[in-house]
Amino acid sequence: SGRLTGPAAPAPGQHPFSGEHTGRPGRGVVIEGYQVLESDVESLPASPLPQPQNIRLPPRRQPTMRGLRDHTRARILEVLKSLAVPEVPGAVLICDKLALRAISSACRVSEIMEEGVTLVEALEVSRQPLLDLAAVYMITPTVESVNLMLADFKDPRNPMYGDVHILFTSHLPDSLLGKIKASGLVSRVKNFREIHFEYLAFEAQAFTLDSPDALVNIFSPSSQAAVPEQHKIASQLTTLFAQQGQMPYVRFAAKGHPCSSQLAHLVQDKLDRVGAATGCFKGTRSRDERPTLLILDRTTDCLAPLLHEYSYQAMIQDLLPITDGERYTYRYTSNRGEELKKDVLLNETDPLWPTLRHMHIADCIEHLTTNFNQFISANQSAARLGKQQGGPLGLKEMSEALRGMPQYQEEMQRYSLHISVTRELMARFKQQDLEAISTIEQNMAVGEDAEGREVKGSRLVEDLLSMLRRDIGPKDKMRLLMAYIITQEGIQDTDRRRLIDAAGLSPEDQAAIVNLFYLGVTLSRGPGKGAARRKPTKGNKAGDSAGYDLSRYTPTLKKVAEDVLTGAAHLSEYPYVKDRPSAGAGLGDVGISMGSSSAPEPSWASRGRPKKEADAMLGPKLVVFVVGGLAYSELKCAYELTKAHQREVVMGSTSMLTPYQFITALNNMKKLAPFGE
Repeated sequence: SGRLTGPAAPAPGQHPFSGEHTGRPGRGVVIEGYQVLESDVESLPASPLPQPQNIRLPPRRQPTMRGLRDHTRARILEVLKSLAVPEVPGAVLICDKLALRAISSACRVSEIMEEGVTLVEALEVSRQPLLDLAAVYMITPTVESVNLMLADFKDPRNPMYGDVHILFTSHLPDSLLGKIKASGLVSRVKNFREIHFEYLAFEAQAFTLDSPDALVNIFSPSSQAAVPEQHKIASQLTTLFAQQGQMPYVRFAAKGHPCSSQLAHLVQDKLDRVGAATGCFKGTRSRDERPTLLILDRTTDCLAPLLHEYSYQAMIQDLLPITDGERYTYRYTSNRGEELKKDVLLNETDPLWPTLRHMHIADCIEHLTTNFNQFISANQSAARLGKQQGGPLGLKEMSEALRGMPQYQEEMQRYSLHISVTRELMARFKQQDLEAISTIEQNMAVGEDAEGREVKGSRLVEDLLSMLRRDIGPKDKMRLLMAYIITQEGIQDTDRRRLIDAAGLSPEDQAAIVNLFYLGVTLSRGPGKGAARRKPTKGNKAGDSAGYDLSRYTPTLKKVAEDVLTGAAHLSEYPYVKDRPSAGAGLGDVGISMGSSSAPEPSWASRGRPKKEADAMLGPKLVVFVVGGLAYSELKCAYELTKAHQREVVMGSTSMLTPYQFITALNNMKKLAPFGE
């Protein structure tokens, strides 16, 4: 990051864009420690630019468990602070759609305001002129965004803003740089930077690229957008590592969809080009400190996005009306008995959220109940209320107790929110008959029932028929049928007709099921071929609560990531694109271990209760990226693996994927004939 200048500020009459833009070493537009990449377009004519002096790279933090969201927030706020915008009158921050989503995921408005920003506006909407304010444009380097920015200054006599600071979220192509140089904007530019920021760091160990259409664009055979979508994903992924100054080893699933290999090679190429041009990866001290990027795709596990998951966050996303991935409107009763509603954000800005989000719903309710009753015991006036209620309080009594304690409501409003949410979740669990549905789902997923008896053949079909004839929603019927086809590796023609008739699905719904074919799922099975039996997954067995009986399946992604962490992943199945860690680094091929005499207990063997995390990590970071969407049951695996192996694991994807979104995407793929036509 830095000014578009030579060794000092531009001389009078010389604007900061003067200079040759060729991408050759030692020449070009200099961005304090960065060199603009060479493009396929012709070089732009320009005057010589003095060789810059004392160029230094920005400091890079070493990988820690500070968390991706906190790290990203700190870097972006550092960039805004370095612009040195006067507090009075301040500046307006103008962002295009992706940049606004990205900065909103990492920073609060109040934090941005502390760096001299007095107003945040969307680039795409009509805005009022504010000539007294400086403008900070944080935009993606696209034709649309650059044109909109230039339009703000098309009339030199009536500009929209005063001084201009331009922050591009990734590399600016030569053609667009030329367009900016030829405009009347250049005389106002004070800072010009490429800040490597095209991802949404919405959690400490999770990010997305805000590309919900990627599943259809890449996997649908009728899509014309597969190649540009992969290039876009590769560019965005590159910004994640470039911003952190970490050149990763890149691995991919050799047996997955071709997009995994193609994307891995694209990412490696873009990383190499950015590294050579900017030097942003020189801060890595040794080969053994470099993270590993493992690229998978949605064909790795089509089952995980379909199953009902009973961790708190996943259950919320599946059963409640959530907007923007985190916004929820809940209803509550005020002290005066009024029925009110309130919009809240279910994310890391809520101090309770990191503790609750990956708990099983039973553990979550227990945690809320225990902590609320401890609060009752710790306060005399509240304790009297507890005694009046007859001892420890349940969810309903807690809600009533909160309304009766106005002096504590500010302190306990977060508990009120989560008490309300858990009550709503359990109500929907009962209304939708999810215990019966999930029992069949889990039996199919792991190949056995809760008592360990194998589930197969006619018994499974009859159980499924009985459930499909019940009064359950069409989406739940679709999820059951899809789970059956996936787990049994196809469906026999006679069973297909019986199951489809029992479900009563429309042709459109059937098309979504058939489109699983494009994700590598076998749809049909001959009458003489027995169903493939899924190997039971080690986990909660008979004797656990009913809740844990409904959470026996472990996503395939977790096993793959765990194999990579422990060195058990075969190079033939998960090869490196280029170089690989040295032996003993902890992310090598089969035979490379973490130096422990005994392997830690697999994280899925525990009940998921919170453990105290050690500060020190035992090896480099692993970033797992899934093309086509990440299920919330897979997201929590990052945290479970970190606890089990003391290794930082980050999960990323083109977008988060709820069961409804997965089915909708399947529906939007190429339309095939329904079953039987």
